[in-house]
Amino acid sequence: MKNINLDVQKGEILGIVGVNGSGKSTLLEIVSGILTPSSGSVQTKGRIVALIQLGSGFNPEFTGLENIYFYSSVMGFSKNEIDEKLNDILEFAEIDQFIYQPLKSYSSGMRARLAFAVSVNINPDILILDEVLSVGDELFRRKSFAKMEEFFLSGKTILFVSHAMNNINELCTRAICLDRGELILEGPPKMVTTHYLKYLFTSPKNKKEFRNAIIELNSDEYQKKSYLKPLTNDVTNDVKRIEKVHSNKMMFKEIKYHEQEAFYLPEFKPKSTVQLKNYDVDIKDIYLKNREREKVNAIVMNDEYIFSYRIKFGIDAIQVATGIGFKTEKGLLISNANLHYNRIEKVKKGTEYLIECCFKCIFMPGTYFINIGINSIENGERKVLNGINDAAVFKVLPVKELQYAGLVHCGQKINIRKLV
Repeated sequence: MKNINLDVQKGEILGIVGVNGSGKSTLLEIVSGILTPSSGSVQTKGRIVALIQLGSGFNPEFTGLENIYFYSSVMGFSKNEIDEKLNDILEFAEIDQFIYQPLKSYSSGMRARLAFAVSVNINPDILILDEVLSVGDELFRRKSFAKMEEFFLSGKTILFVSHAMNNINELCTRAICLDRGELILEGPPKMVTTHYLKYLFTSPKNKKEFRNAIIELNSDEYQKKSYLKPLTNDVTNDVKRIEKVHSNKMMFKEIKYHEQEAFYLPEFKPKSTVQLKNYDVDIKDIYLKNREREKVNAIVMNDEYIFSYRIKFGIDAIQVATGIGFKTEKGLLISNANLHYNRIEKVKKGTEYLIECCFKCIFMPGTYFINIGINSIENGERKVLNGINDAAVFKVLPVKELQYAGLVHCGQKINIRKLV
């Protein structure tokens, strides 16, 4: 680690991303006091619990119950404090009678579950998480994530390392990107994860150039602020705003909101588009269309639409596949389709293809973004040819007296029968 100068305020959720070996875990271990820095200093205020290498502080000869007291005392908690939390810890860990058996008889998953249960039930002021939301089976993972959501909503200070960019985008208030022990980018989560992924998949010959571009971006406060301005979901205000600058106002006057017809807003375009072009492969003519193949970007629930774009190849390629992904405004991936089943086995230089992806709009009212990716397989390895994050944006129109909530509409219908 070098040249790290970082402040984390009370109540912040700081996401930390970077490739393996970039210094993420080292930074957490320094903050939590596991490692002592050779220079510089760290100042913290409040009780810290670090979920790093779960179970590393346990004694294999002790029973699970003894380890609860041992592990908690190491973190600075008294016996009385642990007594008050014991039932919550045991209930959360779900290891039943194994709690009275020596830890050396536990599976690695059981050890991790016990350590996680102890750590999250002792109410820290500062929580440090290093890729720990994948503990146990599906049901336990969901319970773990729900517990983390409680912390995220409770105003605690959290440092969160993850390779899952969706979790960083969804949960964090700010993010940093580390590379070779240095902080190269800091800002809104979506901005940081977008440029990190581009850096991750950039071809080796472009790595140095793009790294320098990220460092330059880190001092561009205007760009950072642009990621903090959410696109409005108020379609009526958007229409009024656009009417002021377009002479053809009739198209807007013809919009009948109660009939929920899709339409096109000429100025409604993403401001956060980032392209990852590693090879001479171009993506152009990106449009969302209705069934009549008219351009739209304000669409209606339960109707069908076509997302289309053209790909022009300036190189020869084999086993080429393309895919699209739908994301929320915060960057949470809702659905991704990588269409390898429909791949092109051999592409010649100069060839152009039209891609049309049909889908049914099951999204709830709101604003959504679309990603595009193009890759090929050579010698068993995947090559990212080109990709565009936030290539397109669309609104799903509000529905009067809608009885559903969430991200997607599953067409739930409830039947009620009186039995007695």
